[in-house]
Amino acid sequence: MAESAKRNDAHHVTAILVVHDGATWLPEVVASLASQTRAVDSTIAIDTGSVDSSTKLLRNSRFPFVSISRESGFGDAVNSALENLPDLEGEDEWLWFIHDDCAPANTALAELLRAIEDRPHVAIVGPKLRGWYDRTHLLEAGVSIAGNGARWTGLELREYDQGQRDGIRDVLSVSTAGMLVRREVFEELGGFDSNLSLFRDDVDLGWRARVAGHSVIVATDSVAYHAEASASERRDVDVSHAFLHRPLLLDRRNASYVLLVNSSFWILPWLSLRLLISAATRSIGYLIAKLPGYAADEILAVGLLLIHPGLLLNARKVRRSQRMLSSRVVANFIPPRWMQFRLSINRTVETLRERFFPTPAPQESILDPLSDDEDLLVPAPSRNWKLLVIRPEILGIVFLFVLTALWSRHRYGSISGGALSTTPSGAMDLWRSYADSWHGVGMGSSFATPTWIAILALASTLTFGNVPLLMGILFWISPIFLMWSMYVLARTFTSRRWLAVGASVCYALSPVAIAAINQGRLGTLITLICGPIIVKALPRLNAIQSQSWKFIFGLSLLLGAVTAFSLPFYLAIASIFLSAGVKDYFHYRSHREDFPFQERISRWLLLLATPFALCLPWSLEALTHPSRFLCEPGLSLPGGLANAVFLGNPGGVGSLPSWCVGPATFIILISLFSSTRARVYAQWGFGFIIFATLISTISISSHGGAVSTRVWAGTWLTISTMCAVISGVIILDGLRERLANSNIHYRHILAGLGVASVLVYSVTATIWIVTSGANSPLQVNNISVLPPFLGISPTTKTLVIRNSNSGPSAELSFFLAREKDALLGDPDVAPTSTPAVDQAIRDLIDGSGLTSSKILSAHGIKYLFMKNPVDQQLVRSVDGIGGFVRNSSTDAGIVWKIIGPGGRLVFTDQKGVSTPLSVGSINGRILTRSSGTLTLAENYDSSWQIIQNGAKLVRTKNEYGLPQFLAPTPGEFFLIHDGTVRRGWLSLQIIVLLSTLVMILPAGRRKREISVEELT
Repeated sequence: MAESAKRNDAHHVTAILVVHDGATWLPEVVASLASQTRAVDSTIAIDTGSVDSSTKLLRNSRFPFVSISRESGFGDAVNSALENLPDLEGEDEWLWFIHDDCAPANTALAELLRAIEDRPHVAIVGPKLRGWYDRTHLLEAGVSIAGNGARWTGLELREYDQGQRDGIRDVLSVSTAGMLVRREVFEELGGFDSNLSLFRDDVDLGWRARVAGHSVIVATDSVAYHAEASASERRDVDVSHAFLHRPLLLDRRNASYVLLVNSSFWILPWLSLRLLISAATRSIGYLIAKLPGYAADEILAVGLLLIHPGLLLNARKVRRSQRMLSSRVVANFIPPRWMQFRLSINRTVETLRERFFPTPAPQESILDPLSDDEDLLVPAPSRNWKLLVIRPEILGIVFLFVLTALWSRHRYGSISGGALSTTPSGAMDLWRSYADSWHGVGMGSSFATPTWIAILALASTLTFGNVPLLMGILFWISPIFLMWSMYVLARTFTSRRWLAVGASVCYALSPVAIAAINQGRLGTLITLICGPIIVKALPRLNAIQSQSWKFIFGLSLLLGAVTAFSLPFYLAIASIFLSAGVKDYFHYRSHREDFPFQERISRWLLLLATPFALCLPWSLEALTHPSRFLCEPGLSLPGGLANAVFLGNPGGVGSLPSWCVGPATFIILISLFSSTRARVYAQWGFGFIIFATLISTISISSHGGAVSTRVWAGTWLTISTMCAVISGVIILDGLRERLANSNIHYRHILAGLGVASVLVYSVTATIWIVTSGANSPLQVNNISVLPPFLGISPTTKTLVIRNSNSGPSAELSFFLAREKDALLGDPDVAPTSTPAVDQAIRDLIDGSGLTSSKILSAHGIKYLFMKNPVDQQLVRSVDGIGGFVRNSSTDAGIVWKIIGPGGRLVFTDQKGVSTPLSVGSINGRILTRSSGTLTLAENYDSSWQIIQNGAKLVRTKNEYGLPQFLAPTPGEFFLIHDGTVRRGWLSLQIIVLLSTLVMILPAGRRKREISVEELT
């Protein structure tokens, strides 16, 4: 065996082979030791209670071995081997540690000895480690430890050995798999630390050797192949120090131990904090990867050390006695944070690239025979740009781009109008509005801000926080978005590009799309864009029990995003899911044994609950205000009449005229008689048309309005329009061939009428869009409703009266304004009208409001503004009724100041004298010189508090229902609106969102689940 190999040196090498259930790798390991070109002088194997055939293999190989306890660690095994070796005889005696899953190359030992021949100061030398299965995979060429405890090799992900790391160089340590250590130094250092039974004992030994004045090198000409069985969880970790016998827990615990017992004393506080933060960060990453066991390992690893400080102190005392140099001598071997960060980024990018952009397999093999006739000078194929330009998708986009440029000629800038309120200038305004628990809208509101405000604030990062730019781009480019989303859906029903593009362009120019854009209907527009993507996923729900939770949560997140903009959409999609769930229930009752009802119903319920939960607490408030399920975001605008809605036109100002009839309803009626699957979509489409028609006959008061308006049916018409487009694509796909092979009958006529209706509508709608359609309510509008001097303070309330319509049918409408016009989200949180204020305004309008000024002043309303054109009779009534003093009269309108001690906060002393106090828009600090009562001119809410000396004042309601506080003593007071409840709801929403994202993200794999070929 070894005796036959040549020896040309004076070194004595003892190989110590440690075995623990290593039968898989042991035969090759034994063979590699026997085939060394430089023979091992003596060999001893230590078996740590193997339960496989390892001992039998050792016995057959005639290796002397000793069996010890199964709970013994690697250091215990080495100590046991040393006890069975003769005493140290000279300085040239070396110990060669071999793992049972590490096979050194036949020249490994010779190269190790050659590396130390002229380096007497070297105490430890190790080989270059490659993978066991992929022997070009470079595992280690020296090892260190990062400041966060990570094992540091400095290698890229799955780096291949091409000689780029070759050479003999100093390192902090080398792996114990193939480590050659001078026996004298090893015994002088006390061997391996008994507290490191497995993992990181190599780094600890190298660190101690370094500070004791010895050198540690790696000799890359020496190669060993390592399977890393314990680290990759290919076998159990049975050592006694392994708490719960979890490899990662033991590795992280030992890593923290090595850093804390070897580092300089003065950096221990910072090091401990960094270890805690790193452990918490990694645990969060493991939770996101759905590996809770690994996450617990990270936290427990640090905790197990911190609860045993005596263990660390004793270990540091031992190292202090062995230390000859400062611990700072190893600083050059500890990787800096920037290097760790760069390598982490590179590995992350490489992982994502392999996952989403895998390298395609080669189409030709180098083993394929070459053709003698092959022309090696054939030029490489070039792209035909002409064919690319005339592709139907490109032509469709170009057509819509030109059309939109003409259509949107009045929308280049900060847009508002129709249902869209004025856009705030920055994203922080949206975030602030979303987080606030109180909104200065009307008489004040504690309603939850709708979730779509947060989505817009997040999306505005694409425009660097410029919200007006975001809204302008969204409404400008939305026809192209609509075309592309419908094109993706249509391609699942036809392979004909021209048909798919034609259908998607018709969808982008459908009556509901035109009306939604012209009227600023944000909710309907988002439904139009995302609807086809959702419909594309719905067929997979036929086998919902086989769909992964990742898909279910991903679809739920998309549904939640659309629900945030449109509760009518949630009502529609919920009806579909509920009908599917009820159908499954009745099917289950008749097929109990072979029907996966539980798997199906749990997923249906999740699809129902998750979108609703993602929009908390706004969605929960809708249950107490059911009319919100019929309302779109923004200002209340009336929808169209039922006859227009039945023809697919939602109506309202800015919608297509009655002579331009969309083909959606006609196509659905035709498809109802189809024998293809178009009938299924037509049935759903017809159902939503009927529902939309019925809904359009209802008038409701929404968003705090006192006047009822006709319900906008755009969301339900969006669904019916999608169904019409899909039905049309299914019918027209291959229709030409079918009709050509049949006699003329009613199908030829219906097909001709359907195509003709689409063509006529497309031409007429296009002409209307670029002419009259450009003069829509939604356009650049920089004119404020309020005169500038009325918007000087957010605490100033102004009653605005104006004509809601022009001409003989003009009607007066009124609302309360503060500082500026209504911003995005303000109409959605507007409070319900205050009865006392409404009655005072009605009395003022009809001329009987003798007490109107008193009531309005008590509610903190300081000004009355009547916008031009004014009603002259009403002007005379206000001038003569008393309590109103005309302030100004301009082209914008007439302003009156309301007489009275009105203000946001009014103090009334014991004598009944009222004094307005200066206070902020929500919270503020106030001073009083006597006792009395404090009246807040805001809607009553239980979260309003006034604090004096840390105690809350008693809160009651005054005669108008406003919050009133009794101030028993003079002094300093603090007015606050307690936002604890709002913060709690936001926290719950964030938890739901993060949980959903975690379920969507791909799950990580435990190391034991990764194939050995991938690891090594």
